[in-house]
Amino acid sequence: MNVALNKAAVNHPGTHSQFTATNAVDGNTGPWSSATCSHTTPGSAENPAWWRVDLGEPYRISGIKIYNRERVGKLFGI
Repeated sequence: MNVALNKAAVNHPGTHSQFTATNAVDGNTGPWSSATCSHTTPGSAENPAWWRVDLGEPYRISGIKIYNRERVGKLFGI
C-alpha cells in the first residue's frame, strides 16, 4: 500500500522546472525522460538538498521503496 500516493511533497533548495517534488508521489514510475521523477537543485554542506512528504497522519511503516533514474542507478550500481 502506497501511503504517500498523491500526498503533499516539497523539496529544498529548489527544483528543476518539470521535475517537481510531487512527481515523486504521483505513482508514475515511467522513464526519467518523461519528467516522472523529482529532482532538487544542488545543495551544499551549509544548505543540503532534501525532499519531504507529508503523509497527513501517523503510519506504521514497514518498508520504503525508492525508484532511481535508470541511467543514474546503473552508474552507481543501484
